[in-house]
Amino acid sequence: MHDPHLHLFVDDQEVHHAVNVLRVLNLPQRRPDPVVAPDQPWERGFRAWAWGSVAQDPDGLLRMWYMIYGGEDPETGENGGFGYAQSRDGIHWEKPSLGIVSWRGSKENNFFYSFGPGYLYPLARLGGGLPVMDRDGNPAGVVNHMDGLTVVRDDEDPDPLRRYKLFANMQDHRMWAKAFPQRYPGVKDEEIERARKVFGQYLVTSSDGMHFTREPIFMKGQCHGDYMMVARDHRNEQWWMNERPRTFSSGFYCRSAGLCTSRDLLNWTSPTEPIFVPGSESGFGRLWEWHGGMTPFNYGNQDLGFLEKWNNVGGGDACELISHRDGEAWRRVKPGDLFLDHGPEGSFDRVLTYPLHNPPMRVGNKLHIYYTGYGIDPQTGNFGYGAIGVALIGLDRFAGLAHRRGDSGLVVTKPLTITRNILQVNVEPMGGEVRVAIKNPDFSDLPGYSLDECSPIASDQVRAPVRWRGKTNLSEWLDRKLILHFSVRNAVLYSYRLVDREDDI
Repeated sequence: MHDPHLHLFVDDQEVHHAVNVLRVLNLPQRRPDPVVAPDQPWERGFRAWAWGSVAQDPDGLLRMWYMIYGGEDPETGENGGFGYAQSRDGIHWEKPSLGIVSWRGSKENNFFYSFGPGYLYPLARLGGGLPVMDRDGNPAGVVNHMDGLTVVRDDEDPDPLRRYKLFANMQDHRMWAKAFPQRYPGVKDEEIERARKVFGQYLVTSSDGMHFTREPIFMKGQCHGDYMMVARDHRNEQWWMNERPRTFSSGFYCRSAGLCTSRDLLNWTSPTEPIFVPGSESGFGRLWEWHGGMTPFNYGNQDLGFLEKWNNVGGGDACELISHRDGEAWRRVKPGDLFLDHGPEGSFDRVLTYPLHNPPMRVGNKLHIYYTGYGIDPQTGNFGYGAIGVALIGLDRFAGLAHRRGDSGLVVTKPLTITRNILQVNVEPMGGEVRVAIKNPDFSDLPGYSLDECSPIASDQVRAPVRWRGKTNLSEWLDRKLILHFSVRNAVLYSYRLVDREDDI
């Protein structure tokens, strides 16, 4: 999604001045039914947790890695695993039989990873799992569970064996023995202490996205809580790690969202810098907290993200839209207004709507935002099973500038360098139109590029080429600093983009 020639109107950083327009969020439209749910025989009685991610192969195939978890199997005591699904259209997903993990006596399932026979709690009771090393290459212990599951397709890595990278918080679950003595009977204090030492963020890799190495590589410790994700910052050639920093607000610990960075996945800035901390509007965390997730991603010439809000009073956990530009602080686009909201009463996502650990996926001229959804079990009144939903939004249409009333709205950009031949705009008319003029930095007219000479854009287009008396080519103005002057009447203006060809969408 990184495109230095795409400019969004999610903030005012590139706006010189605007008159008679209002910034509006363009809320994604959730599909009423989940796209991935526990519907296979090997998933019976389990939640399809989406603490995972989606990536897209060059041929367009969408691939999903997710957790299947929640409630011990009455026959085996097993407690879940990690599943794989794939889709061509982003709506209809299949769960291929991978033949990799033995589960309930069979490899006919879509599990791509486990920590050994009898996954998770029974294994933890026995102290089994995958051996891990510390930074010096010395044995550190074992891990037998992971959370914060993130898989990234990394085409920038020259080693094809590392094309897919799985990041997760890994644990020896015996570290929880004092909190859950019935689940882990007989665990000694020294075992608990050894288990705590391996708690941290780890990496495993794969060439095909299904067969991952069984030797987790330690990346980072000193984390607080098991919530984490990793994303690629393509523009700055680095990695982001989102985890929950230890934060005190008004005298007590509360959830907050933070980032650290790395260029090699082994050396991370530390401690994790808090980005969003509950303040006075949340009663300093008493009414609600930031759950810890902020899902950052490059988009256009800046960064966007989804910030998870966790309610301590009432229900309905959902997300705000956030934005960021290099050298500046992360910001909430519309503080207090939810961008990815929870569903209505009775829906599978009534209680919680949190995004997967990846950017929105482009399918045609739509963006697919995949998320974890939780509802209420009508029989028990408790959380029902989790499932994975999708919300759709138009390309580049996160937030825009809408005409308010009366006379046309006016949006004037700061001077920008013309770097390509064609100007495109993303416009949603509501019975109106958008026109564009190009001016010199002193606001004097550029002959042939006035509002009157611009052909009005009066149809819904995500990347419409701008024409002045039929001409679109700006090659005579390449490398010149100029100003864009938008007239917006009964319409929403989302973005503009410089391209080399009219058909570049």
